[in-house]
Amino acid sequence: MPRVAVLRHTFGIASETFVLEQARAFTRWEPVLLSRDALPAGLSGAVLGRGAAAHTAGLGSAPMTRLLRDLRVDAVLAHFGVEGSCVLPATRRAGVPLATVFHGFDATTTTAALLRARTPSWVTYARRRARLARQGELFLPVSEHLRTRLLERGFPADRTVTHHLGLDLRKLPAAGEPEPRTIVHVGRLVPKKGHVHLLRALAELPGVRLTCVGDGPLLGELTHLVGELGLGDRVRFAGRLDNTATLELVARSAVLCLPSTTAPSGDQEGLGQVLLEAGALGRPVVASRHGGIPSAVVDGVTGLLVPEADPVALAAALRRVLDDPELAARLGSAAREHVTGEFDVNSRTARLEELLDGLVRR
Repeated sequence: MPRVAVLRHTFGIASETFVLEQARAFTRWEPVLLSRDALPAGLSGAVLGRGAAAHTAGLGSAPMTRLLRDLRVDAVLAHFGVEGSCVLPATRRAGVPLATVFHGFDATTTTAALLRARTPSWVTYARRRARLARQGELFLPVSEHLRTRLLERGFPADRTVTHHLGLDLRKLPAAGEPEPRTIVHVGRLVPKKGHVHLLRALAELPGVRLTCVGDGPLLGELTHLVGELGLGDRVRFAGRLDNTATLELVARSAVLCLPSTTAPSGDQEGLGQVLLEAGALGRPVVASRHGGIPSAVVDGVTGLLVPEADPVALAAALRRVLDDPELAARLGSAAREHVTGEFDVNSRTARLEELLDGLVRR
């Protein structure tokens, strides 16, 4: 059985369950996790250890090269362009092909914003992005929107293939009757996630309650806006929850809302994995027509899409779903069918294994 090194500098991030779900879905390839930090339980792998700092800063590839050789991997699958750029020199020295998955910010954030962040791995990515485009064997954006952004940045069309990661449908809780007139938003408290626009829309929806899952630097600003708009008794900031608790909350809510916008850095949504989770649970979605979201939500069929940063349009769409149970049920049913048919992690990973087969043959 061929072996693929699955590289993510930090595994187990609550919003990135798709990385490990994909790794566990391999059947013809053996996944070997590579990390800068600790490894999750249940999968084999290795930690870079003392060479991690040099690896992420782009100062030395020898430790990673030795790991790739010692593990006898046939290919490397790097999650995020940052990881792809950091591991690129080691894959050249070890003689193994590199496939890089792009999830969102890594295809859309400007080079200047990456450099301003001063995070060593992001700086390495900013400096090596053009080299990665020239030398990497395969690039896998998770939506057609991200593929377009990569092509604009000079990535080769023949090696840049849209590939949806998929969702582990077995993990979903039972979806009973939702609590009426409830909205849930899942995402970090950062400008890209559109909380400000959702709160302003909520002010136009009397009696509707909102729960926001996630933490981040905007908590103070958003809490102040809640008070300013007189929404104190209708908004709850639940903080960071694990995936199980998040799914249970989504399953109980009447609608999931993700009104994402383009951040000042250029950062955009790659796809919006929570949209797939809500759809698989049979919950209707209201979201912005932004980034890769239209790859996950079929407007008017599985959910409703509105323009970015438009609280009036957002409130109107939410009102339609909340006031019309038949519409909500129809959207939710279509969403479940769409996700189970197009985004099952097992069928998507089988396709990924075919792409890796092609790398080895080439």
